Amino acid sequence: MTRPHWLVVDKKLLLGLAAAILLLFGIYRAAGAYYAKIIVPPEELFAAALEKTLNTGSFRFSMLVKIGAGVISDVKGERVAPDSVHITGTMQDMPVEFIHIGDQTFIKGYWSDNWIHLEGNKMAESELFVTEFNPLSNFNFKDIPIINELAAEEIEGDKCRVFEFRPIVQNTLMELSYDDFRYRVWVHPGEQAIRKAYIEATGKHGKKDKLAINMQMWDFDKQIKISLPDM
Repeated sequence: MTRPHWLVVDKKLLLGLAAAILLLFGIYRAAGAYYAKIIVPPEELFAAALEKTLNTGSFRFSMLVKIGAGVISDVKGERVAPDSVHITGTMQDMPVEFIHIGDQTFIKGYWSDNWIHLEGNKMAESELFVTEFNPLSNFNFKDIPIINELAAEEIEGDKCRVFEFRPIVQNTLMELSYDDFRYRVWVHPGEQAIRKAYIEATGKHGKKDKLAINMQMWDFDKQIKISLPDM
């Protein structure tokens, strides 16, 4: 019995289509990489990413803050503009959960296992928690003299461009205690958003006060709802 020829033809067509798709995909990736690397200069891409990140309506984040060899906070959270935030994790080796909405702050685990209600914005604006309550405050700059680009890296499977710079920060609380700020920032060129940042600063009282902040951000402008806790 003669084998049907159409099966052989179909197989060849499928192989040809697969090869064409792979070729087109390779061209697309190469063109995207060329555009992100060559067409958009580091300064331009970072400026666009910084503006978009600072103006995002909502996002989720994780943050590890160290001073010297000690861990000050290790938290995850979500923030919704203008001032709603929910944080869980540890601060000064103690489990803690915060919810801040408007001018109301609720805290559990730091002083008590039950929710404690605090009126006003003193907690959110305090020096102890300002970085955790508003991670975007780390990206207020007076000037960035030079931006250097490092080798690209992947975050969750997405290739990001990596920038390194020493800015003049615009953060009164940070400036009082630290000098010589050094930033390494991971930017997704398609989203034009800051996905990750590593921040170092020299303490004004010596190396034991060196600041290190490692943070990641994701789910920009997603539907995130922060609700008051059940008291």
